[in-house]
Amino acid sequence: MVNRQKLLIIMGLGVFSYRFLVEPFELFKVNKEIKELKEPAGPPPAPATLTINLESIEAEIDPRIYGGFIEVLGKCIYGGLWDEYNTKVPLIHGGLRADVVNEIRALNVSVIRWPGGCFSDVYEWKEGIGPRTQRRTQKNKHWHILGPKIGPNQDNHFGSDEFMQFISELGVEPYINVNFGTEIPEEAAHWVEYMNGDETTEYGTLRAKNGHPDPYNVKLWGIANEIFGVWEKGYLPATKYAHRYLEFADKMRTVDPTIKLIAVGVDWTYPDWNRQLLEIAGDQIDYLSLHVYIPGTAVVTLSNRVKDFYNIIAGAFEVERRIQWTENSIREVMGQRKEIPIALDEWGPWWNMRQLYEGYYTLRDGLFAASVFELLHRHANDVKMANYAQLVNVVPLIVTNSTDLYHNPMYLAFQLFSTHAERYVVSALTNCEKVVNPKYGNIAQTEIPYLGVSVTTNEAKDRLVIIGINRHHAHEISTTISLTEFTPESTAQIFELNGPSHTAYNHFDKKDEVSIQQKELSPISSQFTYIFPPHSVTALILSKKS
Repeated sequence: MVNRQKLLIIMGLGVFSYRFLVEPFELFKVNKEIKELKEPAGPPPAPATLTINLESIEAEIDPRIYGGFIEVLGKCIYGGLWDEYNTKVPLIHGGLRADVVNEIRALNVSVIRWPGGCFSDVYEWKEGIGPRTQRRTQKNKHWHILGPKIGPNQDNHFGSDEFMQFISELGVEPYINVNFGTEIPEEAAHWVEYMNGDETTEYGTLRAKNGHPDPYNVKLWGIANEIFGVWEKGYLPATKYAHRYLEFADKMRTVDPTIKLIAVGVDWTYPDWNRQLLEIAGDQIDYLSLHVYIPGTAVVTLSNRVKDFYNIIAGAFEVERRIQWTENSIREVMGQRKEIPIALDEWGPWWNMRQLYEGYYTLRDGLFAASVFELLHRHANDVKMANYAQLVNVVPLIVTNSTDLYHNPMYLAFQLFSTHAERYVVSALTNCEKVVNPKYGNIAQTEIPYLGVSVTTNEAKDRLVIIGINRHHAHEISTTISLTEFTPESTAQIFELNGPSHTAYNHFDKKDEVSIQQKELSPISSQFTYIFPPHSVTALILSKKS
């Protein structure tokens, strides 16, 4: 007789397959094939004001919010980041695409999560170490049900040591999700020992034998992925997950007490989950994860219509609502006892399963990503890590073929924030017009300010960065900017992310249709006017007058 857990998994896979597998591919038309519609621009918004007080610092931004994510899914890793059988591009370490590594390096990413995602809860890490010629080829134990484009077989050639070579090339921080679904706590502890143990330990010795004598000192470890859902191998209710989480945490910390552990959290779709988990295991949790994809309608295709422009941008405010709910759920249980930050370790725009292997996005999606970084700055006291999902080929920042690559507008939004934003959030008051967008998918009705703003400074307070997001699809916004306790030099550096229209996109044949342009603004003073162009993200970098 099929037990309740197996029945729930089968039912979940059935729902998952119906919702995602049986998609109406005939409705999916790549947006570039849809001619831009000449829709009315509407009346221009009124001028805006922005008042900035440099003496009021609201939060410190954790660099980990500029994180990425890679999973054994589609061609994210195999055939994308790791392409060892491709003789048409330069490779390093036997399989890493040099052009992809360079593109990720230019993104200034801070931390990368691997090997999943759903895949992590079925991943056998020991199959991915040792001589590559001796590693087994296996089916993708999670994603194979969606066919070879989404869940192709993998030969385990990108394992723990290859991941760390990739991490070393970038100089970023690794974040590993252990297999909670099909392995026991001891196996997770063995993995920690392989990554962090010295040569006096059993698995540290094995790592040295495999050519890597020095410990990797991986500090960020996730225990399970979306384990509240019946689609996940090892699905458990919150109380059972909490007790098993503690077993994993105990075994892993016995090996290395300095590691930081990320537990599976969720928003109001499972309203009791966080409370039940935190009541049992909260004292042993270092981060609580949260995943938000918008618009949650994975069998549709968005058009280039203005209404869909605002539908997607509204998604950033949906991400914020779910962050706020999660913040409150943590405080309700933990109170003053312990602060547990949020790890938004999967986020992004995703509305069709073909985006798992066709990576087309427009400037609209770049404005969405910029708006998410704006809110991450706003919630910097509570969100201490965020990982865009995913880096390569799968709902991607970077798209590759066998010889070339290009980056999507979300990449440029990420890069603008990660490169130019400073560490400390400065108090800023914005007054601008708004538009009300109706409910769409999992995005509630949203009031969208046309002008979004993030203001940051460095520790010395001699550099001020104003990032303005003009979310209007057609009109510029003239903005009076007033500075308190900061007298700027007369010239500001400008970095503007934009394209010829809100439907602009990049592709192999036009890689810079959407791009970041550098210019200068002069003269400026403690009060000046800047005109933010339509559908743009602009970083104004001001230096303090000596």
